[in-house]
Amino acid sequence: MVAADEKKTACVTGGNGYIASALIKMLLQKGYAVKTTVRNPDDMAKNSHLRDLQALGAPLAVLRADLSEEGSFDEAVAGCDLAFLVAAPVNLASEDPEKEVIEAAVLGTLNVMRSCAKAGTVKRVVLTSSSGGVYIRPELRGDGHVLDEASWSDVEYLRAEKPPLWWAYCASKVLVEKAACRFAEEHGIRLVTVCPVSTVGTAPAPVVNTSVPVFLSFLTGDEAQLGVLKGVERTSGSVQLVHIDDLCRAELFVAEEDAAAGRYICCGVNTTVVELARFLARKYPQYGVKINFTDDEQLLEKPRVSLSSAKLVREGFEFKYKTLDEIYDDVVEYGKALGILRPASERAAMSSSADDERRKTACVTGGNGYIASMLIKMLLEDGYAVKTTVRNPDDKEKNSHLTELQALGPLEVLRADLDEEGSFDEAVAGCDYVFLVAAPVNLRSKDPEKELVEAAVRGTLNVMRSCARARTVKRVVLTSSAAAVTGRQLQGDGHVLDEESWSDVDYLTANKAGFWGYPVSKVLLEKAACRFAEEHGINLVTVCPVVAVGAAPAPNARTSVPNCLSLLSGDEAAFAVLKAIERSTGCVPLVHVDDLCRAELFVAEEAAAAGMYVCCSVNTTIVELARFLEDKYPPYDVKTNLLSGAGLEKPRVRLSSAKLVREGFEFEYKTLDDIFDDMVEYGKALGILAKERLVEIMDRQIF
Repeated sequence: MVAADEKKTACVTGGNGYIASALIKMLLQKGYAVKTTVRNPDDMAKNSHLRDLQALGAPLAVLRADLSEEGSFDEAVAGCDLAFLVAAPVNLASEDPEKEVIEAAVLGTLNVMRSCAKAGTVKRVVLTSSSGGVYIRPELRGDGHVLDEASWSDVEYLRAEKPPLWWAYCASKVLVEKAACRFAEEHGIRLVTVCPVSTVGTAPAPVVNTSVPVFLSFLTGDEAQLGVLKGVERTSGSVQLVHIDDLCRAELFVAEEDAAAGRYICCGVNTTVVELARFLARKYPQYGVKINFTDDEQLLEKPRVSLSSAKLVREGFEFKYKTLDEIYDDVVEYGKALGILRPASERAAMSSSADDERRKTACVTGGNGYIASMLIKMLLEDGYAVKTTVRNPDDKEKNSHLTELQALGPLEVLRADLDEEGSFDEAVAGCDYVFLVAAPVNLRSKDPEKELVEAAVRGTLNVMRSCARARTVKRVVLTSSAAAVTGRQLQGDGHVLDEESWSDVDYLTANKAGFWGYPVSKVLLEKAACRFAEEHGINLVTVCPVVAVGAAPAPNARTSVPNCLSLLSGDEAAFAVLKAIERSTGCVPLVHVDDLCRAELFVAEEAAAAGMYVCCSVNTTIVELARFLEDKYPPYDVKTNLLSGAGLEKPRVRLSSAKLVREGFEFEYKTLDDIFDDMVEYGKALGILAKERLVEIMDRQIF
């Protein structure tokens, strides 16, 4: 660790790249101040990991620079002790590789070197080259070749023959190294070059255009990536790997080691496609690795050429990842986190047809909740693989419905707690969509500011942080509440509230009337989630449901269902809540839980969906509700005695879902008739309404 009074500063070019991101993290953890360059600092989709790295404590500055612009690296390099040249053009599909790959690479490297020369403070420059500049030599015949730093790829051969696999990339690495060496010698710059082989392992950058998909291709079944792996072996005479952690440690080693000089190959393992396939089939049998190769593939049993890091080891460096076992333990988990590799249980559950679309994966937080349970059921029925979270997976009483839902499709139940940052990482990893349903609802709290408002905001952001780290999430759907819309002083009748309306936090906090903490929490968590999403490039949509009712898989009645059935059940406490809803809202707004979950899935999948959506199908009042129930269920003897006191004849306020409907969504439960047909049966199943009571009353009427 660098002492505080002698903190060094390092520049790393290309901070949104795979290797650069891991190197930045390591430097920060070692106590360096770091300056990094990107072409567009405002592109949060590419740079969100840099914001996360800034939380490590050591200073990290993100600056704009472009390899094609001389002088654009001056600010980034100024005052630095070390400069790590990682950024390089990698346009493997270029129509003019001589200009767009080779010339661009040399020009870009020299532009950064010129900035280093001008800075006057840079003690050492570390150039990240590639083993592609080492092993492309036509004279290597037979087996047993060991290549070290004295070996160079043959540029004349590459330019003449133009072998199909990355000839310009390999030629560019040779020419970049040699141009950089000449410039360093002419300007008195201490230059060291590191030539890594195929690099794999976990890194902060949210990218998958690296070697990782190639080396997971036996597990993913990706034939195109497997073809690249075989091409690497044909071209280089082996398959070489190094873990990204070892590579970054090596770069830092040669930067700090005073005696380091010249060129260093960085390779942890030399293997072959056949050896790799056999290893993976043995280590991960659940993935069904195919190890039967055709004779015409001409794959190697043993490496024909090996790359040696003897110089690096001889000077004191030690690799941590020396075997395929050590490397793949990390790479497989990283592949799952990026969504490259599906968990084996989900992979096995997918259709074997090559034409089938990849099964999408969704995470639903709070799986033992009422809305979440219905959403999980709907997702499974729509063909999704689902991961859900509960605080205690071993609580069979609360989670029994999840076991039953597993019969519908792949459903994984994981432990997570809104209070614990990072506890949602596993659940969100590899997911396409994340539905944030779990939220604290402690309406009787003695300290709602802390136990409801602060807890709701903190819990939401904890899940959002996991989404940001996952890098695979296409959209986050936040389930908020109409309470975030209706908590306002409204005079008179006829108000129509939509997505432009927000509850008045100042008014609610000052008056502290009723369950004030709940609407305040919904407003503040929505706004906090929106800020976080914008800062981290997350596609966020919010759904604000009104009072949700109807049958759902969850075996609990701690929902709005008892309240809306209270005129039939006679439950005075539940009816008091219904009256409080009407008083605070200006109506009794209802939506069936099936429509709500369909709306959540609609805004998740609809590409144009954005912002907030109010989800409401019926606006009514207690008086209207009582009249409807009395007419529809006369045997239940509707408790009109509960209606004493002032009540609204007609809604004073209406919640509008015009935006949702305008964008193509259609409610299925549009009337009280539609809604209550299902809910009464659900009430009986939960024991809110006695099954026998209706029969007894009907018997008395008949006889």
